[in-house]
Amino acid sequence: MKARTITALSLLAMAAAAAPAMAQGGGMGGPPNAGMMAQRTSDRMLQGITLSAAQADSVKAIDARYATDMTAIFQAGAGDRAAMREKMMPLRAKQRTDIRALLTADQQVVFDKNVADMEKARANRGAPGA
Repeated sequence: MKARTITALSLLAMAAAAAPAMAQGGGMGGPPNAGMMAQRTSDRMLQGITLSAAQADSVKAIDARYATDMTAIFQAGAGDRAAMREKMMPLRAKQRTDIRALLTADQQVVFDKNVADMEKARANRGAPGA
């Protein structure tokens, strides 16, 4: 009986901890959270790169700026994923260019590899047998 109570309380605590993320669009089926998407994209592009404090602050500012634009696209898209994708592609390219401009030449080499890996993964997602 005591073990069941502990298990039930643990599950309740986990559900309570997940609730804010779900409310912000972080859970499955929720509305897209543009801020989280912009940050997640930049995090993937910057994987393996150590940023200075100034670079990190600049990336956060870029993410915030693009999150605002992405939110507008989501709201105007009204569920038309193809139209949203078409508008998002140039926006993501601009975000990528803005972030890359902040980096040193050595950091850009890693960044370019990360971007190429992301594009390859994106291309493989819809492929048969992938």
